Amino acid sequence: MTKKILSPKAAVPILLITFIFSLIIDNGFKFMALAIQENFHLSASSASLQATLTGIIIGIGAVVYAALADSFSIRRLLIVGLILTAVGSIIGFVGQSSWSVVLTGRIIQTAGLAAAETLYVIYVTKHLPEKDQKTYLGFSTSAFQLAILFGTLSSGFIATYISWTAMFLLSCLALVAIPFVAKKVPEEESTRSHLDILGLFYITVVSTAAMLFLNTPNLPWLLLAVVALVFFIVHVIRNPRALVRPEFFKNWRYVFALITVAIIYSTQMGITTLVVPYAVHHLHGMNLDVASLLMAPGYATGALLGALSGRVARVLNSRQTMYLALSMIVLAMVLIAALIDGPLWVIVLAIVLFSGGFATMYAPLVNSALSTIPAAKSGIAIGFYNLTINIAIPAGIGYTAKLIDLSPNFLGFLSSAHGAEAEAQATVCWILVIIGVVGALVYVISDAILARSERAHAAQPAPTE
Repeated sequence: MTKKILSPKAAVPILLITFIFSLIIDNGFKFMALAIQENFHLSASSASLQATLTGIIIGIGAVVYAALADSFSIRRLLIVGLILTAVGSIIGFVGQSSWSVVLTGRIIQTAGLAAAETLYVIYVTKHLPEKDQKTYLGFSTSAFQLAILFGTLSSGFIATYISWTAMFLLSCLALVAIPFVAKKVPEEESTRSHLDILGLFYITVVSTAAMLFLNTPNLPWLLLAVVALVFFIVHVIRNPRALVRPEFFKNWRYVFALITVAIIYSTQMGITTLVVPYAVHHLHGMNLDVASLLMAPGYATGALLGALSGRVARVLNSRQTMYLALSMIVLAMVLIAALIDGPLWVIVLAIVLFSGGFATMYAPLVNSALSTIPAAKSGIAIGFYNLTINIAIPAGIGYTAKLIDLSPNFLGFLSSAHGAEAEAQATVCWILVIIGVVGALVYVISDAILARSERAHAAQPAPTE
């Protein structure tokens, strides 16, 4: 009996469904930080650990699964990931009375969620024809924004009308996908690959120690982060098979793209999972279900712009698109900071601009980062680029949560805020505005200097023999 050969495209629907499901669960838990904080009587920074530490795992997991996909079939890796998601969810639900058990469950759960979030993109680039890849990768961009939308809406209503712990039970639905994955995703021949375990260990230590320093500002955490960073740099210089090569950091376009990414993306989830929910709850007296509805139009806009990114690229070049995206992001934060306890439609408009800006920014910034990197090395470059994003986001959640705990109010006069709490929320948002402006300036100034240098180099006559 001959074995039926599946079309590579037959696996796309179930892979995309697990991709969206994993993002919904991950972003749903991030949005419920306020509910978790109130349940366990934690500080904002302590409650944010279930988002920051798991964010690091998503980033590291993406690199690990990408490397393992060369040695093991995507089918097997995804099934393991779905099982881990369910196991972590069961641990979190059963141990819901203990914060440490809940955090442990979230970490195990996220180790599984990282599989689906990574393997869809790998499958598309590995198995589908090049002419179809842009279409299916475009699906992932829109799916990402839609998943944030559904994750925010579902978690807001679940936390308000049922219990935030019910999200753990919802996560167990991951097991339902296993038979479909086994049936539709083809088995592959394994090949040998190299995984830079030591490099990933150093990055994990740097990220985790920095996050813990933001949570509890103890000097040993900072020293550990610095020492691990030094070890990572030495490792990259000395090890020819390191996670990233030293020559990447001599490519100034790539370096400044990473710096821009690290700064700008650190504001993203700080605004949407902390500043807005806290402002809507504490300043406007509304629950998380209302906060999630207020952000729905923004995420829908992000999904639409992600789907239209190809058309935008035909009208605007990468530089123009970046200027537009950065302007939208900064303007959105200014609106929230200036009118944080003002009309709710201002927050809705701001989130539309904010989500639209991030959706618009991804493609041109990637293009800028890779424009001077050889195609043969672009895979490693994009992997480290995405790792930077995945570490910047939880770092931003961490420092935003700490700012909320500190309740600074020295910039409250720049807003319409009334009362100490409103002034503190406005100040936190103004600090994020400053961080966003710094990120925008890094891009604008570096791009101008590098463009002038590239024009001067191109104008030089070619050497004659």
